[in-house]
Amino acid sequence: MENLIIKEVDFNGDNLMAVQENDSGKIYVGVKWVCEGLGLTSGQFKSERLKIQNDLVLRQVGRKIVLPTSGGNKGVLCIELDFLPLWLAKISITPQMQKVNPKLAEKLIAYQLNVKGVLAEAFLSKKRKQPTGYELMARAVLEAQEFIDGLNQEI
Repeated sequence: MENLIIKEVDFNGDNLMAVQENDSGKIYVGVKWVCEGLGLTSGQFKSERLKIQNDLVLRQVGRKIVLPTSGGNKGVLCIELDFLPLWLAKISITPQMQKVNPKLAEKLIAYQLNVKGVLAEAFLSKKRKQPTGYELMARAVLEAQEFIDGLNQEI
């Protein structure tokens, strides 16, 4: 852990653990914290961890990094920040998910569109930038979903 800059980063009220290697400058995010932030169950987390380990691309950019956890320092599966959107895009937002767990679907959209930028900014920028097109689009999608949910409740 001597060669790492470790940060807890707030993303929409979720606490994510991310690290930057001093030597390479690469940023990694803890898969467990992303899954917890999304609200996935422990079974879903295990499934996502296996998907990353078995995926031809993602297994090349995932690695165990010793990080502080509630149970002490442990080796935790992390994924390189540049590939976080690829992993998240492989989690499908199905009509069933939208019906059964609409909050998960909303959070997943926000994560897919915005989390990489927020995590990168925590390491690379001192000052908040103007919202990106993706951030504006994500807000619009979430507002539209809230509007639709409101209409469905009126019916």
